[in-house]
Formats: sequence, C-alpha cells, structure tokens
Amino acid sequence: MDQPTPREEVLANLRGVGLVVKAAPGLALALLALTAVSGGAPALAVGATGRFLSQLPEAVRQGGDSLPGREVRSALLLIAGAVFLSQLVGPLQQAVLFGLQRKFEAYLSRRLMRATVALPGLAYFEDPAFRDELAVAHWIGYGPVHTLQFLSQVLQQATQLLAMAAVAATFAGWVPLVVLASAIPGGLASWRFESITGLARWRRSEDTRRADYYRNLAVTREPGKELRIFSLPGWAKARQSRHWLAGVKEMLALRRKGLIAVLWLHALAVAGLAFTYVVMLRSTIDGDTAVGRFTAASIATVGLSTAVVMLFREASRARRSSFYMPSAMRVLGLAKADPRLDVAGTRPARQPARTGIRFEGVSFVYPGTQRRVLDQLDLDIDAGTSIALVGENGAGKTTLIKLLCRFYDPTEGRITVDGVDVRDLDLDDYRSRLAVIFQDFVHYQLPARDNVGFGALESAGDESVLRRAAARVGILEQLEALPDGWDTPLAREFGGVDLSGGEWQRVALARAMMGQIGRDADLLVLDEPTASLDVRVENELYGHFAELSRGRTTLLVSHRFSTVRMAGRIVLLAGGRVVEDGSHEALVAAGGRYAELYEIQASHYRLTGSLE
Repeated sequence: MDQPTPREEVLANLRGVGLVVKAAPGLALALLALTAVSGGAPALAVGATGRFLSQLPEAVRQGGDSLPGREVRSALLLIAGAVFLSQLVGPLQQAVLFGLQRKFEAYLSRRLMRATVALPGLAYFEDPAFRDELAVAHWIGYGPVHTLQFLSQVLQQATQLLAMAAVAATFAGWVPLVVLASAIPGGLASWRFESITGLARWRRSEDTRRADYYRNLAVTREPGKELRIFSLPGWAKARQSRHWLAGVKEMLALRRKGLIAVLWLHALAVAGLAFTYVVMLRSTIDGDTAVGRFTAASIATVGLSTAVVMLFREASRARRSSFYMPSAMRVLGLAKADPRLDVAGTRPARQPARTGIRFEGVSFVYPGTQRRVLDQLDLDIDAGTSIALVGENGAGKTTLIKLLCRFYDPTEGRITVDGVDVRDLDLDDYRSRLAVIFQDFVHYQLPARDNVGFGALESAGDESVLRRAAARVGILEQLEALPDGWDTPLAREFGGVDLSGGEWQRVALARAMMGQIGRDADLLVLDEPTASLDVRVENELYGHFAELSRGRTTLLVSHRFSTVRMAGRIVLLAGGRVVEDGSHEALVAAGGRYAELYEIQASHYRLTGSLE
C-alpha cells in the first residue's frame, strides 16, 4: 500500500464524515448541537462567576433589592444553568456518541461487505496489498465519528478559547498570550505523536493481519485437529506473538520516544500557567486586583490551557485514523473504479442457438506471477455433451474452470459460449447458466435448507424443488432424518449436527442440482464431485450421471478414472494444453499418457478386480 497523500487523507475523512451522517443523520445533528452547548457552558459559567464575585461586595453593602443584588442573583442563575447544562450534556453526548458509533460501524460493515462482494472476479482476493487494505479498512473505529466530533469541536473550542481568553484578559492582555504560547507546543506535540503512531500501525498492517491468522488457527475448530495431533498450539502462539510484536514494535517505540517530548512540552504549559497564576495572586495580595477579577481570570486561564489541550487531542484522534480512511474509501469504490475484470458486456447470455463452449488460444497467468498455467489452449465442448478433464496436479484443470466461471479473464485468447465472447455477455445473466460444485466447496454453518437452496435462491422457499435436488444425488433421506429436518443447522457450533465428508459432498452436489432445477442452469461444472464419496455412493452417482447431465453441457474434473468414465469424452491436459482427446476406450487403446495414468490407478484395484 502507498502512503496516502495529505489531500487523499482530507478527502477520505470528509467522505467518512458524510458516511457518518448517512448512517444516522439525526444522531449526527444531535452530536453537533450537544457539542456546541458543551463548549459554551464552561465559558458561560466562568463569565458568570467573575460577574458574581465582582458584584458580591456591593450587593452585601447595598442589600438584595439593589442593582448589584439583582446582578448577583442573575449571575447565580447563569452559573446554576451552566452547571446544569454541563452535567446534563455530558451523559447525553456520550450516549449519542455511542449510538452514532454503533450505527456507523454497522453501516460501514454493510458497505464494505457490499463493495467486496460486488468485485466481479477473484483477482483482488489473491492480492496481498488488497487484503492489507481490507484489514486496515476495518480499523477505522471511531475515525469518521471523531472527525465529525472534531469539526464540531473546532467551533466549540474556538468559542471557548475566545471566551476564556477574553475573561483572562480582564487581568492583563498578556495573560492569554502567555498561556497560548506555553500550551500550543504541547498540543502540537500530542497531535504529531498520535499521527506518527497511527502511521506506524498502518505501515505494519501485514504483520497485524498475519497475527490475526495465527490467532484464528488457534481458536477455530477446523484447524484444531491438526494443531493438537501435531502439537502445534505452542507454535501458533509463538507465531502470533512474533507478528503481533512486529506489528506494534515501531508504534510502541515511537510512543515511548514521543511521550517524553510530550511530557516536557506539557511541563512548559504548566510552567506558563504557574507563572500567570503567581503574578495574578501577587497582584491580588498586594491589593491591586479585586478578588472577583482574580478568581474569574485564574479560572479562565486554566480553562484556556485546557481548551488548547482538548482541541489538539480531538485533532490527533481524527489524524490517527486518517491513515485508515483512504483504504476504506478505496475498497468501497473498487468495483466501479477498477474491477480487474471486463464487466462492460450487456448481451443476454441465454441465446436461442446453443453451439457450445470454445477455448480459442487461451493462455493465463495468475496476477503477480510469471508461470503460464494455460498456454495457447484450444478446446471445443459441444452443447449438450459431457466432457471430462484429467491431468496431473498443476495441469490447469481448475484454472480452466475459473476462467469458464469468469472469475478471471484470459491473459491471451478468448472463450466463447454459443459463439459469443463471454466478455460481451451480461455477467450476471451468464453466471445464471452455471451450476457448479467446486473442489473446495463451502460448508455453510447454516440449516440444510440454505445449504441446498443457495443453488437457486429464488426457488429456495419451494420445498418440492429442494427435495428433487437432494433426491437426485441420494441425500434426501439423510436430510429429512435430521433432528429438525431441513431446518437443522449443519454445524454443531450452532446447535445442529455435523455431516461426514461424503455427506457434505452430496449436499454440495444437491446445491448444484438446485441450480439446474431452480434456475434452469444448462452449464454443469463438477470439480472432483466424488472425491469424498465411498465406492457404493460413487457407483450410484455413476448410474444417475446420464440423467443429471441430460440436455446440459457438462464439464467434469476428477483424478478418479472411475468417475471420468461417466463422461462420453475425455480430455487430458498437460503443461496447460490439450495433449490427448477421445473416449476412454480410444485413449486406453492409444497407449499414451492417459493409458499410463489409468494403468497406474487401476493397478491398486487388481486385488478386488479391474476398474473395467
């Protein structure tokens, strides 16, 4: 990540304030009003106190009904009103600030989620710089709220500064000048101190993200088995500590160094206060200054110094978070500003004439890498036919699926569906034609209804469609036998049940079938669909494969040759290219690389019979 420029910081913080106002306009207005009242009350109290003390001797001598007596009473009322406002406004301000913060956090989280899922492809999610920015975006915390509060407090503190300075000047014009001269350096140092520590944290965002990763390894269930069986908890803890310390080391060092300077400069402010107080007290003792004027001026002097400190404190809080705001603003606008995928296509994807899928001279290099995963690959898949992709690890099978799903666009060449470049098709319309089970499919810790229904959300409320999808892959009876049937969470952490690996795979298959039934997806993609299935269930699926793929273009990826034989045509990939193409029988008879791989796998079954 590049360090934001001052202009970027200012613009990002102003936009952040706009988001705060959008999140809760009423609370934002209330905060501004309460902040203004909070700033005026102390100045009102100090001025009224000076007025009270100045008129008190004459009121005592002339009586309560005299003009000085009435002045004393009105001053007392003003003091009481100012104290009441201070006592009332403080809790109200904190309550409004808390509510505003909660609403802003929820609003920003929703916006960040919406902006992230709006990214049409996967390129950003494999980009370390983007992952760092996404992590930084969630550090904002009170940032924009503090900025809004700071903007309101600029007026508040400026008013208070002027009021306090005016009261302090009733003793002598040089008093506010001395106080300001001694207090401002400390305020500037605090502002600088918070700024550099915020910048230090921003610079070490990668270490912070890594520390979070190791913490999650230790506290989540999925990696818990390996951590315990391999005695890794101590390792995870040590790694988390190392990266956490690396993330805060610079910040802590700067804090130690900066704290010393801040303390010395605040000592200068105290010295300035002490000097003016001693001078005013000496003048009062010598009889040159009235007690009332001394009291008001001395209180105003302390208030003036405090106002300077508070002004810079709020500025420093806003400044500290200003390093994080540009990251959040960039994330919010990425889908429109730089989607890293051509989303300009508007042609409808469901054409009447369906000729099939064509990969024409397709090459692909993952962003940030050099190796060609696919290299001038040519492949035709006729509409309504089934094809199996095989090949050793790294041959490009899963990458080909990612390109077909348009998570990335080819580095070279093009992919056409029904004769049209996929980049010219409306992306959402095109993806609605796809029903996919990925090799790393998601285990949603949600009810079974959702796990299957997500394949066609618009039909998820129709239980008959859910039952058909589950029945197609032989998981219907198991799901309906769950404690709460379709409403049973598939996660023990949420009061539900855990499924076996094979059951989860069939749930994922049912989700793909849901896409076929619920939204008429005619491009079926199965990436290792039987990897976790036992032989009996795999054989059942084999028997149903013709029905599952009937009338649909089907792409099957698997390392298990018993599975790929489901397809009428088999394509062997190596080095990112098609090297063999034909039926199972023809490829075995040819005696090439496919026959060699088939023989290696078949040899493991010879004790119980051939794969034939």
